[in-house]
Amino acid sequence: MSSRFTFYPPFRLSVALATGIFLSHCWQAVREYLPVLLVLFVISVLFCLFFYRTSTYSRRFAFGLSASCSFMLLGGILYILACNKVNYSWPSADSVYVGTITDIPHNKGKTIQATVHIEHLKDTLSHEWKQVNRNIMLYWIPDSAQVLQCGDRICFCSQVRKPVSDVDFSGFDYGRYLEIQGIGGTAVAFAGRWHRLSQCGETTWAQHALMFREQIVATYRSWGLKGDILAVASALTVGDKAELTRELKATYSAAGASHVLALSGLHIGILTMILSWLLYPLRRIRGGKWMIGVCLVSFLWGFAFLSGLSASVVRAVTMFTVYTLASVVSEERFSGFSALSLAAFLMLVYQPMYLFDISFQLSFVAVFSILLFYPLFSGLCHFRNKVAGYVWNILSLSMAAQLGTLPFVLYYFGAFPAYFLLANLVVAPLSICILAITLLALVLSACNCWIVAFVSQGVEIAVRLLNGSMAQIQHWSGAQISSVYLSAWQAILLAVLLLALWQYCVSRRARELIVSLICLNVLLVSFVMTSMKKADDYLYLARAGVYTKHDRQVNELFSSSHIYKVEHFCVALLDNGTWKNRQTAYPLSVDYVYICRGFKGSLKDVIPLFHIGRVVLDVSLSEAYREKLKQECETAGLDYIDISEKGSYAILL
Repeated sequence: MSSRFTFYPPFRLSVALATGIFLSHCWQAVREYLPVLLVLFVISVLFCLFFYRTSTYSRRFAFGLSASCSFMLLGGILYILACNKVNYSWPSADSVYVGTITDIPHNKGKTIQATVHIEHLKDTLSHEWKQVNRNIMLYWIPDSAQVLQCGDRICFCSQVRKPVSDVDFSGFDYGRYLEIQGIGGTAVAFAGRWHRLSQCGETTWAQHALMFREQIVATYRSWGLKGDILAVASALTVGDKAELTRELKATYSAAGASHVLALSGLHIGILTMILSWLLYPLRRIRGGKWMIGVCLVSFLWGFAFLSGLSASVVRAVTMFTVYTLASVVSEERFSGFSALSLAAFLMLVYQPMYLFDISFQLSFVAVFSILLFYPLFSGLCHFRNKVAGYVWNILSLSMAAQLGTLPFVLYYFGAFPAYFLLANLVVAPLSICILAITLLALVLSACNCWIVAFVSQGVEIAVRLLNGSMAQIQHWSGAQISSVYLSAWQAILLAVLLLALWQYCVSRRARELIVSLICLNVLLVSFVMTSMKKADDYLYLARAGVYTKHDRQVNELFSSSHIYKVEHFCVALLDNGTWKNRQTAYPLSVDYVYICRGFKGSLKDVIPLFHIGRVVLDVSLSEAYREKLKQECETAGLDYIDISEKGSYAILL
């Protein structure tokens, strides 16, 4: 394999397309930029056509440059179009909405959550229906008389808000996450304020797949699987992660095997291996190679639909599809770089927001790293014993994937599993067993075969063994190295360092070694400077609570009196009606009065009790009530701040 992977045309075009999407995101390109980008795109395409038939180097360079510019502009155009499908100016007051539930509802505490495609809303002023065609995340209080399912049409009255981004507080941009998923708002429908218009009618292929996935999970329950066994079996085989608990996710993450809980190339590779083995006899008949290829591609795409078309599965299935079809039409081995690049290109054209999906980034980087580093690691040792060779291949694969994803893992999560090699030695064979036994049990269950009960017990035993192994590794000393966060520039430096080291191992040139040493020195200096810089302490008012934050460590404070004293700051949290009709001869001096949902009355009831420095209005308050409190603050001459857009308020201690 040539080390100059950048010469692959799909790779260069994919990089250009991704660059255009990324730059449009950084510059916050809006719809008004679209005509300019379209004109520039047409001009760059004309330049491509002009320089296409040429033999001189300078003109060939001009063709490559204009082609790259064309795909960069195409990425910007696709990003703006994707944003327009998500963003919407929602009414500031409660309105009536009509929509369709597009996925499987799941319990979220006292509410039920599902994605709803809003079709129309009723304007509160003109009382006319407006077309919307946007997706929102809806939470509703369950009603014993009505049970909502995927595909049901619903009418509800609520206020739809743009997703709040509290990345400064929690480190996770929830609003951005929902936007990447194509969700442009969130709403809560209380009991008595929503009604099912009609039961499941015409559904899309994706909805059919989700409902079929629920039937498979119901089949697992009929086998007697429950708890963590059911959760892991559902996540590993059909990508349903609704049953996964926070503790179970933490166990697999600490062991370095969290990838097994998210359908990815590992699962697609195992399924392809199993199917190839089952279909191998077809090679003996005429046209059998084509038949195997068609069967593999058809089954893998059916599995992708069944998993809800997640980015990691679509990437893996697209890559396997390209690779399989190329191997059918050509005897030459198709380049993994070309298959990976073409899969990335097709996915970004279909959905530009995939570029900002963490699972998309990790899955592509993992495969890219395997293509780079796996030949180096596997070539270090050669074993005549097949078992030893198999073990070394698994270790080489794990090391290659972990090494490439290291900059991303440390940037996003700040943690690294110390025993990932041992964990993957267990995960790889058990995953094969679980997928194979589950597939056999599903086939036997469809045929009403009596031995399905015995086969399903094999699934339970394998999953129980997998869970037990991961739990054991988690409890080992130093299982997870945590709080090792990298900044964006440090992650880029580490990625360049790894690429330079790989290039040096391939070419053995001093230039790559010098680049590696420079990156290493700069990275070490940045680590030293970061460690010398003292992290600031903050007091946060967010999520109807009071928190302290040191670096990235967040701690919630509790007080039965709802009066919080942190260093020289005093905060009064008002989230109930106990403050109404109270009196005092000695008002308490507070720096902040934090008003959240549950507070009843007005500021007239509170002002006699406190000497108020500033009023903070939480996002949980309704729009009308928030405006009422703002007017009261202005009348009383009180300083106030509304955190409905940011989601939190930070106070430097």
